[in-house]
Amino acid sequence: MPSGTPQAFRALRHRNFRFLLAGTVLVGLVGPLHFVTQIFWVQHVYPEQQIIYTGLLLGGRGLATLLFSLIGGAIADRFERRQVLLGCESASLVLNIFVALLMLMTPFGGATIIGVVALTFLASATQAIDHPARQASIPSVVGMDDLGNAISLNSAAQQLMIPIAIPLAAVLNGAFGPGVLYAASLFTWLGIIPLIAMLNYESRGEAGRQMLRAVVDGLLYTRRHVVILAAVGLVFVMHGVGMPGVGNLGVIWATEILEVGEEGFALMAFGWGGGAVAGSMYFAQRPDVAGRGSTLVLAAIAFAVSAIIFAFSRSIWLTAVTNVGLGVALSASTVSASVIIQQKVVEGMRGRVMGLFPLTNGFAMLLTFPISAIAQSAGLPIVLTVLGWTTLGLSALIVLVVPQIRRVRPEPVYSTAPG
Repeated sequence: MPSGTPQAFRALRHRNFRFLLAGTVLVGLVGPLHFVTQIFWVQHVYPEQQIIYTGLLLGGRGLATLLFSLIGGAIADRFERRQVLLGCESASLVLNIFVALLMLMTPFGGATIIGVVALTFLASATQAIDHPARQASIPSVVGMDDLGNAISLNSAAQQLMIPIAIPLAAVLNGAFGPGVLYAASLFTWLGIIPLIAMLNYESRGEAGRQMLRAVVDGLLYTRRHVVILAAVGLVFVMHGVGMPGVGNLGVIWATEILEVGEEGFALMAFGWGGGAVAGSMYFAQRPDVAGRGSTLVLAAIAFAVSAIIFAFSRSIWLTAVTNVGLGVALSASTVSASVIIQQKVVEGMRGRVMGLFPLTNGFAMLLTFPISAIAQSAGLPIVLTVLGWTTLGLSALIVLVVPQIRRVRPEPVYSTAPG
């Protein structure tokens, strides 16, 4: 490591990681901005059906992620990962151009939501394929000795965009309108695509031509390795059970339950993002802590407890503070699970196993649709309370069934990255 390089940023000495990270920052910026802007668009165009249509949009995103994340993992293990990234982001740009046109023009009146959901489904599919290729590339770019630091920086960069993009979206939506903002955000790809084109690393798995067989092999591999399975399971519970309430329906919670409007939601998002960035930066300095199973277990329990407090809070300030805890816990679990899995998985299976992470996000978004339908009649506070306690119970169950996860420690590794 060059003299004077801070320990927390040592992975940045790798040229390809700098470009990969910069692209991840831009993708991380536009993702939540699109997410929030579409919700504001639904609230503006369909005020009477805002909860159910928000759930429909998230359900479309989730279904695409569920269907394509495992296939994306197999693609990441079959083809050169740089080319996979370039193809995904090029397709994503084209699809989002058409989404922006629909939001601006609403050419089909009340039925325009169908077109927006369909195109958002396809755009989400490209990101479901992009994610495992991007994550599986990191060891080839930085080597195993800088892996923990690189994953932490990658997570910090993604989480940093939350307190930037969401408050920005809240302000700009009020100033320009959702359609104009969504269209303007497409200029982000003027940075994303060239950054991918400048990458020159080699990273490829060992999957064969039969995609379905490759997917099955990845699932069987995960099932045989109980520590990997438990790590994925804890992340799955947090994202798939906890996130639909405290995360995906956060805009509705702020505007309808707390009645604090877009500015209040921006404060909630800032707390979440600030906590996530703080957690990620801590693990960037302490990758040895990130690689411990006890870190992942504590993060899962802390997330569930914070989700329960969130469901009972009716104060914007308590909710914002609780969001700090949610952000720290979520970043800790994501970084810890990623480090544990990346250190234990073989190179030929890396893309397929990492493809399970967006699968958990897809499950969360897909569940948002039935959850929003239940919340429409039973009430959002009741639903969030049930989800919080369920998250706590399932997390505790995984830890009890697979006690090995608590005893995981980082193993000594040596760099395989180019100098």
